Amino acid sequence: MDENYVLSEEIIFDAKPDAVPFNYRISYKLAKLSLILELNARGGCSLMKLQMVSTALSTTSDRGKLWDFVNNSSNNYSVVRFDPAVNRAIKYAIAEGLFNQQKNGLFRLTKKGKEFTKVIMKDSSLLISEKKYLFLLSNKLTEERIKELTTFWRYTNVEDK
Repeated sequence: MDENYVLSEEIIFDAKPDAVPFNYRISYKLAKLSLILELNARGGCSLMKLQMVSTALSTTSDRGKLWDFVNNSSNNYSVVRFDPAVNRAIKYAIAEGLFNQQKNGLFRLTKKGKEFTKVIMKDSSLLISEKKYLFLLSNKLTEERIKELTTFWRYTNVEDK
């Protein structure tokens, strides 16, 4: 008797799709990026800033590191991850008309994006810790501060090979 046949009658394999973790869901990324643009970007927001703040919102530890960076004059900050999910969410938001990219490269909310963000802001059960942190961060992380950081990296991490 063929054992594979016997096993196949006793064991049923029913493949289920794996759940996508919340932090990789496009809806979560869109909401988070919309809040960043609304609460932390006066005249627009660079890709680097979106990545930095998005990363900071991932863990309490990362929030603390960004908080220390914006409140100190030190350039001792190394937690910039370029999350492909953030890039995909930005492309999606542009395609959906929620964000636009200005000629200077900075991203802004469109009218539709502002309406979307208002809905998120009104619901007190959504993104509670993210909203709290973004309110505290406010406009402390400037594009100029980010430029200083990238210049610092450029000149301190160069090796003559």
